[in-house]
Order: sequence, then C-alpha cells, then structure tokens
Amino acid sequence: MVYIFLSLLDFMPVHYPSLMIMPLAWLTVCALYKKQWVLSLALFFSFLGDVMGWQNKLFPQIGFFALAQIVYIVLLTLLMPPKVSWPKYVRTQFLLLVLMVYGIAMYRIIPRVEDKIIASGILFYAVLLLGMCYSALRHRNIALMLGATFFVVSDFILGTHLFVQRMPHAHLLIMIPYYLGQGLLYIGVLNMNKIEDK
Repeated sequence: MVYIFLSLLDFMPVHYPSLMIMPLAWLTVCALYKKQWVLSLALFFSFLGDVMGWQNKLFPQIGFFALAQIVYIVLLTLLMPPKVSWPKYVRTQFLLLVLMVYGIAMYRIIPRVEDKIIASGILFYAVLLLGMCYSALRHRNIALMLGATFFVVSDFILGTHLFVQRMPHAHLLIMIPYYLGQGLLYIGVLNMNKIEDK
C-alpha cells in the first residue's frame, strides 16, 4: 500500500521531481526487510537510476539501470531458475518476440541519437533489458511476466520520447508502466516458489 501511495504522489499536480525516487527507495527497504538481498540490490540500482533521471544525467542513468538488469538476470536465471518452465517451442516464441522488439526499438531510436556514446549505451542496455524480460518470461509466474513486460514498455516509451518525438503526457506514459513493472517484479520474486508450486 505504501508503494502504491508513493507512486501516486509522483503524479500529483504539485511539481516535486524528487518524488519519483521515493517508490523504489521504499521497495528497496522492503526487500531488505524480507532478506531478499539480490532483489534489494536490483531495486537499489534502479533507485540510483531514478536519482540520475531526476537530475537529468542520462548516461549514469543508463549505467545504473544496466546494473539493475544484470542483477535481475542473475536472480531469475541462476539463483531462482524456473522450477517449471514453458515448453521449448513457447520459450522459442518468447525469444523471437524479444528479438523482434529489440530490432524494432533500435530501428526507431538509434538513428535519432546524435551522441554515439549514448547510442552505444542504449544498444547495450537494451540487450540487458530484453535479457531480463526473457528471463522473466521463462517463468510460469504472471507477476514476473507482466512486471518485465511493463518495464520494457516504459523504457521503449522513454526512448521514443527522448529521441524520436516528444509525446504528450510522457511522464504518465513512462512512469505508470515503470512503477507497475517494478512492483510486479518485486511481488513475483517474493511469491515465486508459492506460485510455481501450484
């Protein structure tokens, strides 16, 4: 409930940019309280990415979110692999879908990025983001699957807004799926064993 409340504060008509960093700070504390050390590390890196975004420092923001995706990938593939995964043909379809999304996103965004260092960072980050998404999709865990998908949607909208064309109500379009994604990833990891044992 506190996470939802803090997330809603970000959309209040009064402009307090620092409010955007509070939801991930809270989730990080909650993960630490639950002794989910690796999850808390992923959330902490996301929190630092939010801080960099609040300060309009794009390259450090990409770097911290890249670290968050690496931690999520390690968590979802090595530390908590799927107990019951999808059949191979379904996993192949997920992989093809992820590759298609990557191709479309990079085709739309990268040609518009003037700074080649930023463009390289985006290309690398997108690989990690979609790697995290595929790692989550392999689990028969709806919260993880939706959380990863919302995360990808949020970043795709952010990239489009920053480099392709400015979008009306961009803050809402970016932050709603972002907060939903992080919250669902948190729930999915906490409930992973219970959900997969059903």
